Amino acid sequence: MVSTGTHSDGVPVVTYRVARASGQVLAARDDDLDLYAASTVKLAVLVAAARALDAGTAHLDDRLVATRTFTSQVPGAGAYTIEPDDVDAGLPPDGTPMPLGDVVDRMVTVSSNEATNMVIEHVGLDAANQALADAGATRSTVGRKYSDLAAERAGASHRTTAADLCALMSAVVTGRLASPERTAWMCALLGRQTDRQLTAGLPAPGEPGSVPFGSKSGWVDGIRHDVAFVGEPGPDALVVAVCTRGYDEPAAEETLKALGALARALA
Repeated sequence: MVSTGTHSDGVPVVTYRVARASGQVLAARDDDLDLYAASTVKLAVLVAAARALDAGTAHLDDRLVATRTFTSQVPGAGAYTIEPDDVDAGLPPDGTPMPLGDVVDRMVTVSSNEATNMVIEHVGLDAANQALADAGATRSTVGRKYSDLAAERAGASHRTTAADLCALMSAVVTGRLASPERTAWMCALLGRQTDRQLTAGLPAPGEPGSVPFGSKSGWVDGIRHDVAFVGEPGPDALVVAVCTRGYDEPAAEETLKALGALARALA
């Protein structure tokens, strides 16, 4: 069934890129189509955090204060609270100090919007967008904190393409964006994301036949994306990015899982 929403006109669209992390493209379809990125650009925020850790301007034990309320980037718009459907029930009560490492973990593993906003406030939107630029993801942007509806109405958005998501994940797993230590840290976090779509058919770590993998997905009404790496991080890793628009959740997830399995079979 088709699905409409703020970022979907209900016209079904599937785009993808399958590549080696070295840059060799194995398959692609409309992979330069501009789409709302949803949570996939949290991967760029993760890179910004890793770079801040490398530079010593942030530390895993930095104390951030848990909150669901943030200030809009639009002058005069004031404070806003994370939309009810997006609240991360796993966060401690507002006002509770949290280590940066734990906040980043929530941002990646359960795609917490509150955690993402906390990290953005700590490292900055500019750092996340610089990560996109350095990865060659030139058509992508992290435009605002999540649930900042005033900023969204003013035109600030999260945008991406399947090609850009593939480029960003490839840059992460080949170590082009951070130190070896922080690259390994990012890959481990991505391997623990709970919303597995492209990697759904892979054995869990430690099970027979298991291989390293990691992913970052994103979704809102009518939008369902995922970008994943499969194999030992490095130039030979398989990287798959699939973006969908206009499908309801069951149809979109079936599409992602099927394309993920096909990409692994063909690689």
